[in-house]
Order: sequence, then C-alpha cells, then structure tokens
Amino acid sequence: MSNNNSNDLFEKLGIEMGDGKLNIDINQTKEFFHTLKNAFEKSAENLQKDIIEGKVDMAENVGIKIDQEHINIDLNKTKSFIEEFGKKIESFLGEIDKVVENINKK
Repeated sequence: MSNNNSNDLFEKLGIEMGDGKLNIDINQTKEFFHTLKNAFEKSAENLQKDIIEGKVDMAENVGIKIDQEHINIDLNKTKSFIEEFGKKIESFLGEIDKVVENINKK
C-alpha cells in the first residue's frame, strides 16, 4: 500500500498524525467501520440472492451443486476455492499490517 493510500485510509478512519501527535475522530472511525460492515452485509446478501436465483454457478466456481434430492461436492474445486479465498484474506490482512506498521513508525 503506497503512502498516499495509507493517508487516504487514515483520513477515512478519522486519524490525523503530525508533530508527534495522533488525533482520532471516534465518530468518523465508527462511521467508517459501520459503512464497511454494511458493505460486507450487502455483498453477502447479493451473493446469497444470486446463488438462489442461479446466477452464480456454485458447481463451477465452488464445486457444490444442490438440487431437490442431492448435494454434490467436488472436493478439488472446493479446496481450490478455499485456498484462493484464503490467499485473498491473507493479502487483505497484510495490507492492514502495513498500515498498522506505518502508524507505529509515526
């Protein structure tokens, strides 16, 4: 994450740093995390709706096919999906670590 991106994130979180001081606007920080929570919930709802409506091919993407009588799981596809998802989560956490490290340096 570049320094510019870090500054943008700090600004959205309501964090100002300078002259050896750290100022945190708690209301802005709460609002940011509330907005983030709503975005995740909305994404999950949309994904669930798309799966129910058959817009997302779970058999192709995740290896899970469900019909009225059977649940078929392709463990190879499921494993690949989970590994890929895990890598994305690790990358996201790595970016958060970099931001925290930058805060500690300042």
